[in-house]
Amino acid sequence: MIAAGLRVLENVGNWFHYWVGTSYGVVRLIGTCLAWIVGGPFLGRPIRLSTIALHMVELGLKSLPVTVLFALSFGLVIGLQVTLFQKSIDYLPPILRFVGNFTVRDQAPAFVGILMAARAGGAITSEISTMVFDREVMALRSMGIDPLRFVVAPALLAMAVATPVLSLIMTAAQILTLALYLFFSKGIAPIFVIDLAVEGITGTDLMINAIKSVIFGLLVLGISARSGLSVVERGGSIGGTTTFAVVVSIVVVLLLNALISILGPE
Repeated sequence: MIAAGLRVLENVGNWFHYWVGTSYGVVRLIGTCLAWIVGGPFLGRPIRLSTIALHMVELGLKSLPVTVLFALSFGLVIGLQVTLFQKSIDYLPPILRFVGNFTVRDQAPAFVGILMAARAGGAITSEISTMVFDREVMALRSMGIDPLRFVVAPALLAMAVATPVLSLIMTAAQILTLALYLFFSKGIAPIFVIDLAVEGITGTDLMINAIKSVIFGLLVLGISARSGLSVVERGGSIGGTTTFAVVVSIVVVLLLNALISILGPE
């Protein structure tokens, strides 16, 4: 009985030690990349603009169609729910203001974070894992090139820029879809719906949207890159490491979204 209890404590301790170490590794990786982004030009080792532009296209522009598709889907679902709860035209203003507030403050940043984890995060983990197995990372280090500066930092900067933009696009597309749905189903003027939804959005909501989006983007990239670089240490395969990074990124995004919403300003 005592031996079984000790084994449980040992397993809990090992689990706690692993996740604390992993979290520290992710934070350290992000901090190192940010240091290269800010301090690299002063050391004569700036991040190449061509690489940043390439990642902007891969992480941001190519994610735009899926982002809009997400927005259209959820806009239609919200429109259906609004028509179910709407008893008269007097009920619409508070409902639409709430929809605008909830979308920009909570829904759009979380959905963009999940989308980036599934699409961009998985691709980055797979790419870096392949570089580790092909000894490309070792070759960079042998030439005195920090893989974080050369590979990860440009993607991190691109992700930090792309996620807030995609979040705002998702918000706008979702509100527009809701307005069109209510127009064709109930004959309500789209400008009326859009005006009320935008009325529910404050400057604080936009600030929280931007903060959440940047944090989620940095964490998704950090978790993905860390998982790819440590694939040999973990003794995993490329597919298993990619799945691990995607699942952990999604869980972290959801938990942080809830935590920031609870602790954030009203």
